Amino acid sequence: MSRYDGLNLVELLDLMHGLVMPDPVSLLPMTPGWWTLAGWLLAVSIFTTRHIFKRRRRNRYRREALKLLDAIERETDLTPFESAQRISALLKRTALAAYPRQQVASLSGKKWASFLVESTNKDSQISAAADMLASAAYRPDADGSLLSDPARRWIRLHRA
Repeated sequence: MSRYDGLNLVELLDLMHGLVMPDPVSLLPMTPGWWTLAGWLLAVSIFTTRHIFKRRRRNRYRREALKLLDAIERETDLTPFESAQRISALLKRTALAAYPRQQVASLSGKKWASFLVESTNKDSQISAAADMLASAAYRPDADGSLLSDPARRWIRLHRA
C-alpha cells in the first residue's frame, strides 16, 4: 500500500512542490575557442569594410565621369560634334585622373587610341571605337551618340 492511496486529486496536488526553474544560461561563451572565433570575425569584418571604403574612394573619379557622361547625353541643345568633343575631353580628363600626367597628357592620335585599347586589355568594343574616340575632338563629322557607349565602357573597364 502506497501513501498516496485514498487521496483525491486536490490532496495529491497539494503534495506537489512548485516548479524549480534552472539558472539562466549565460550568453557569453565560456571557452576560449569562441573568443578566438569572435576576434577573427571582427578582424575580417574590419579588413573587409576598410577594403571596400578604399576601393570606393579610389573609384570615385569613375563614378563622377559616368555622371558627366550622362549629363552630356541628356543635353539636347548640343550638336553631334559638340557632344563628341565633350566626350573626348571627358575621356582625357578621366585618364588624367587615373594615370600619371606624364604618361597621358601628351598622347594624341594613334598613340591615344592605342592607350585606350591597351588600358582595357584590348577589349573588342574599345578596339573597334578607339580611332573614333581618339580623333573625335578634331573631326567635324564625329557623332557623340556613337561615342557614348564605347566611352562608358572605357570608363568602367580601364585598369588604373
